[in-house]
Amino acid sequence: MTVFQKLVNMLKGLLVSRKFWSLVAALVAVAAGYFTGEVAIWQAVQAVVAALAVYTGSVALEDGLKNRG
Repeated sequence: MTVFQKLVNMLKGLLVSRKFWSLVAALVAVAAGYFTGEVAIWQAVQAVVAALAVYTGSVALEDGLKNRG
């Protein structure tokens, strides 16, 4: 398998991931809140960091459990 094929497979896996689309939805919601003036910049930054932390943690947990057994 070539590097390009591996990259395509990883991208396909990302696009069908519910965790990824939940992250995208959270980021869109934060952007909408910020651009409508409902959320201050510091709240938007906190929300983005929190969304990325949850996504990273859930992916790490999934990978850890997959390699465990």
